[in-house]
Amino acid sequence: LQDRAKKGDVLACARVAGIMAIKRTSDIIPMCHPLLITKSKCDIAPIAPAGTPAEDVPEGWAPARTDGQVGFHVLVTAGVTGKTGIEMEALTGASAACLTIYDMCKAVDRGMEIVDVRLLHKEGGRSGVWDRAERQAAAVEAVGAAGDAPASAPAAIAPAAPAPAVPAIAFIGYQNSGKTTLVEKVIAELTRRGLRVGSLKHHGHHGFDIDVPAKDTWRHHQAGSKHVGLICATRWAEYADTREEDEMPARELLSRYNDVDVVIIEGYKTEGFDNIVVARSGVDRLRGKSSLDLVDGHTLALACNEALARQAFDAGFATRAININDARAICDLIQDHL
Repeated sequence: LQDRAKKGDVLACARVAGIMAIKRTSDIIPMCHPLLITKSKCDIAPIAPAGTPAEDVPEGWAPARTDGQVGFHVLVTAGVTGKTGIEMEALTGASAACLTIYDMCKAVDRGMEIVDVRLLHKEGGRSGVWDRAERQAAAVEAVGAAGDAPASAPAAIAPAAPAPAVPAIAFIGYQNSGKTTLVEKVIAELTRRGLRVGSLKHHGHHGFDIDVPAKDTWRHHQAGSKHVGLICATRWAEYADTREEDEMPARELLSRYNDVDVVIIEGYKTEGFDNIVVARSGVDRLRGKSSLDLVDGHTLALACNEALARQAFDAGFATRAININDARAICDLIQDHL
């Protein structure tokens, strides 16, 4: 922003790169045809620092991100008159502009990330208008509508749990079963595979700390979770943002997760989420209950030791058992499920 980069004017160069990439997309993407471009534009806006109120965001800047990351927001617009869409040209232009910023600034920070490259809006052609914001709003509305069960619903039949706007997998188990350690490994492995991962944890007591080193939510963030949520009886929080109020329903908080590909949930044994039961031993000594009691129709697998796997097999459980230390196998299962 201060024009002190050794390679020159970063943003001017990135804008030109974005426009050039729009015009040369067919040279890069094998199945894209050359198009007679009628419009090409590349806008780059600095992202406001975390915690900046909307009214204090400087003109020409993008609002602060919910995950607190700063950088630049690149918006590419492309137009064409023809028989094919131009989404690939716009996405290629945005990617090239981001890569140019990286190239010109990598001497300062090689840890920069290019995130959230996606189509926002498309109109024209046989498919008509496609708008990401409208689709996300509709998904959130559907989740809310599904959660409003009528008061006279039969008590003997549990209504189907509404699906969150983003796929979610819960890791459930009794206290000290190894959930947080396994969730850490799964978040890190899925992130390594290129998925944008969010996480949500239930805190069983009143009050909690967030952003504190070594706490579970901090561990989620360190492992790579882009969007961390925490709920207890009196408060709820998104990473670095806490509020005092009644406990927010988990599915309501999940409706805010529109910036990730999958949410990894720690806890919520009774909420009906698709889940992986985590257990290091067969019986919870504190409660005297078997971990196998947690297996239900939403269970994808049992992450456990060999002894419990044999016990589950002998008991006739059809649920797949996976070594609790094999995060890769668990991530393979999650990706297959997605």
